[in-house]
Amino acid sequence: MKYVETFQELVPVSSERTFPGGSFPRQYIHCVVNELRDAVHAVLALRAVGCRASEIHVMASWDFVEAVERKRQRQGVMGRLVGYITSFLDEGLGDVYLKAAQQGKHIVYVRLSGGHTVERIKDVLISHNASLLKHVDMWLVTDL
Repeated sequence: MKYVETFQELVPVSSERTFPGGSFPRQYIHCVVNELRDAVHAVLALRAVGCRASEIHVMASWDFVEAVERKRQRQGVMGRLVGYITSFLDEGLGDVYLKAAQQGKHIVYVRLSGGHTVERIKDVLISHNASLLKHVDMWLVTDL
């Protein structure tokens, strides 16, 4: 596990090399941040409003790119075909974030659960310089 260092101390926010589990990508807010420092501050702010650590997933740009490549390598021809077809349904969601990660931007996912509303989480993320915010529900991707 890697830790991001800010202000001369270690902050317990790690970058993962795998996508969140559970119902991912459903019922998540996905976003991009330019700086890991912004991701750390967003995570701390999300925790302050009651989000559990297990609901927040940070992927540094290099970890996101590696996870996408590993996922693509494991897929067979049929899996890639299904992925291509579903990219039309989710408006190319994965490609948007892959392109951002290839440009050195980092990805943050927040699972919506409990009393957390889309607006509340969106406001916290925006206040920490997040962009490309999307809410992913069962059959719908909404730009925030």
